[in-house]
Amino acid sequence: MMRVLDKKAMANLMTILWNSWSNRNNFIFRGKEEEATVIWERASTLNKDFRICNLLKEPLLSPNIALKKWEKPPKGFVKINFDTTVGVNRIGVRGDCKGRLFRFRWWGGFIETRVSVHEAECMAFEKSIQLAGQLNIKGNVIFETDHASLVNKLRNNVYVQG
Repeated sequence: MMRVLDKKAMANLMTILWNSWSNRNNFIFRGKEEEATVIWERASTLNKDFRICNLLKEPLLSPNIALKKWEKPPKGFVKINFDTTVGVNRIGVRGDCKGRLFRFRWWGGFIETRVSVHEAECMAFEKSIQLAGQLNIKGNVIFETDHASLVNKLRNNVYVQG
């Protein structure tokens, strides 16, 4: 559907759907329901106000899309990439290892536990460190993840032990 509608129509649809969902919740939890015309007017006003606000302020996100692709590790480095998926009472951990001597397509599995996304990413990072030890990788290792919160925490707290 997003490919069929232009940006303005898609924004209008999302706002109407959100207002309908909010109205449904108000009916279920508060016993208060509004007419469809009220929901429509609220969504329309919200969209107009949002567009005006966007014209007056600098965007928070860059309109330029940065295409990221995998890059080969520098000479003498091994790159270990890890990621997780979180479900109800279960997480999936996966990763791969690429370097001059190592090339594993993937490793991973499922763990029966209930954790937050951040905790799951930390567990995957720990498994990646264990993998580096099991493979007896000595020297320069690049750990790669798409979890920005973990990267930011590590950037502020990483030290190199030589």
